[in-house]
Amino acid sequence: MWDKIAEFILRYKLILLLVLFAITAYMGYRGRMVELNYAPTPLVPSSDKEMQFYEKFVRDFGLDENVMAFAMQDQSIYKIDKFKQLADLCEQIKGIEGISEVLAVPRLQYLRKDTVNKRFVPEKIFQPFPTTQAELDKAMQKVSTVRLYESQLMNKKNGAMLVAVGIEKKYLYSSKRIPLIEKYKQLCQKFEKESGIKLHYSGIPYVRTAIAMKVKGEMNFFLWISALVTALVVYVFYRSIYPVLVSVGLILITIIWALGTLAMFNYRITLLTGLMPPILVIVAIPNAIYLITKYQQEYLHSGNQQEALKKVISKIGFVTIIVNVTTAVSFFVFIWGEVPVLAEFGIATGLNTCFAFVISIIFVPAVFSYLPPPSAHNIEHLSFKPMHNLLNGLVVASEKYRGLTYGITIAIMVVGAYGMTRVKALAYIVDDIPEKSEIVQDLRFFEQNFKGVMPLEIIVDAGKRKGIRQNGVIQKIDSMERYLASLPELQEPVSYINLLKTATQAYYLGDTDSYRLPTKNELPFIGNYITASASKDSLNKGRNMLKSFIDSTEQRVRISLKIADIGTVKMNELINQKIKPALESILKGTKLKAQVTGSSMIFVKGNDYLIDSLISGTWMAVLLVAIAHGLLFFNLRIVIISLVPNIIPLVLTAGLMGLLGVPLKPSTIIIFSIVLGIAVDNTVHFLARYRLALYELDYDIQQAVEVSIRETGYSMIYTSVALFGGFIIFVISDFGGTVALGALTSLTLLVAMIANLTLLPALLITFDKEKKGEFV
Repeated sequence: MWDKIAEFILRYKLILLLVLFAITAYMGYRGRMVELNYAPTPLVPSSDKEMQFYEKFVRDFGLDENVMAFAMQDQSIYKIDKFKQLADLCEQIKGIEGISEVLAVPRLQYLRKDTVNKRFVPEKIFQPFPTTQAELDKAMQKVSTVRLYESQLMNKKNGAMLVAVGIEKKYLYSSKRIPLIEKYKQLCQKFEKESGIKLHYSGIPYVRTAIAMKVKGEMNFFLWISALVTALVVYVFYRSIYPVLVSVGLILITIIWALGTLAMFNYRITLLTGLMPPILVIVAIPNAIYLITKYQQEYLHSGNQQEALKKVISKIGFVTIIVNVTTAVSFFVFIWGEVPVLAEFGIATGLNTCFAFVISIIFVPAVFSYLPPPSAHNIEHLSFKPMHNLLNGLVVASEKYRGLTYGITIAIMVVGAYGMTRVKALAYIVDDIPEKSEIVQDLRFFEQNFKGVMPLEIIVDAGKRKGIRQNGVIQKIDSMERYLASLPELQEPVSYINLLKTATQAYYLGDTDSYRLPTKNELPFIGNYITASASKDSLNKGRNMLKSFIDSTEQRVRISLKIADIGTVKMNELINQKIKPALESILKGTKLKAQVTGSSMIFVKGNDYLIDSLISGTWMAVLLVAIAHGLLFFNLRIVIISLVPNIIPLVLTAGLMGLLGVPLKPSTIIIFSIVLGIAVDNTVHFLARYRLALYELDYDIQQAVEVSIRETGYSMIYTSVALFGGFIIFVISDFGGTVALGALTSLTLLVAMIANLTLLPALLITFDKEKKGEFV
């Protein structure tokens, strides 16, 4: 069958190339439409109860991740000229289209008691705006009496000040967010230049955008640098520009198809689909190298270019499709996981891995058929003495040093297994960024002065409509808040309770000692003031603020907190070992129920889901690879032997992560799929040549192994070294995840190559007792 396929490809090569280029042009056109995903990547399935609870929270109370902030610690900000500049900056930011609110000291309000109309009236503290330092100092004294904003906007100990900026949802989750934040940053930088005051920036929208733009720039840079390094390595091996151009052309076409596929499926570029280009480089480069090397070997043997190309397709085509399909399977398994974005990644990467075979088997032979045959200089590498000696050494090792090979393998497995016991799953909301970076340094400023900016929410459910009006409910919620305020990890909570305390303070004409819950006797009078205030148009903002903390049925109350980016492990401990038990104890004996939620909580949950799905998917991929090998070789013994060199790189990678303190997180666990794919590639090529050699050499296992090492060794070494050169470049990145991807992938690629050229031959010689007709 493959002889006919080879004849078809070479006979209709021009038509096939034109079709291939036409499809590529279409994919390129569609690929221009693919967009970045500006919304949070949905890592938690919609069927999850905590996710459903969070979605209801957003519907009832609004978003909790739409606030960015800037802050400063400079005593000159309290001077009239600098304070006026800050006030102007806040007004300019408020004027940016897409900004919903700016909460800042110069814009603060307090509640004034209107005894005539028996209501509260919001008044701006800085209205009219101070013109002298004395007026400003007096207004700041008034600010200090507004306990509602205590610790939220100012740090009493060192005078640090924070400005919170809200973004409208339609801007937050779209490409409009980028120009909005750019305009916001330009205004802030202008203020810094004019005032001489250093600003620090943070908040989930700002951090996400800053990281996304930096990652995008770095990935584009490293992808091109990686391709360049790979091309140079290919040139060194083949000593001709043609293999380089064909390899690079194959990579470009494959990546263009990948982008077109994302657009056709209406997928966006997420943290996972963004990894497709380097993964597809790993798929395309081996395809190119195996086909080119086999072409040159056949040409060296026959001296006929067309015959050599035909044999390449007929001999390598079947193996290449098995390799690509097997690699695709290792990604398709993610479709059955519970994480939607992981399923998208599995579909897109799996399909494009299969497409890579179609592109390779047409593009490489067809293009070479139009190029001059390889010259004697081009194929000198096939008789390159150092390489020849290396392969001879591998043959000798498989014959005489199998015991040493097994000993080293066992030692690697023991070290790897030990390292695996030390692997920890740990991720941060702001992850993989170097500590010295401005993003992290600014985040640390917020954590030191305001205990963080990451949102954490608690919903208290009274169990029935208007349940929060029942006796004792607000007192229980207040007890909860006092406990939460005592935790060093959390900023003081903001809720309906704060609004009640503020109303009580306003009722007693701003007396700071009256910032407390109203007594049973005071509540009816203060409640009447609140009701009268909420019915006035002048208090629409106050009414909206109240809506942000109480649902429309007056059954559920929101307690809003801020927390430092303490990582998934500490976050789990804080929530499950401190907050939940304490809240259950406080609410014991009541009908009140409290549940922790918020985007920070969902991040922790999503990270757990993603890691579990990737781990189970990787092991499922190993199982499916074993099944694929079984269908290919119809021999259980060969299947078991083939799995060993595939598992060793996985164990070593996990072990190194544990020993080096590299945590298990989305950006590192994907390495296992990459390593498995390349290890399987080498194994299948070796075993396919081994099977053919058995037939040719009358089932002489020793000779079959020797032939397989000599013929597939070139391609394995070329492929591994080329990919090593391409990925090791990633270690100079500023992102920890990219460094880990480059370092671990490069190292384990070499380990996979060594395992397939030493351990696999040794296992075949030791355990494969083939008989004619058994190894079909």
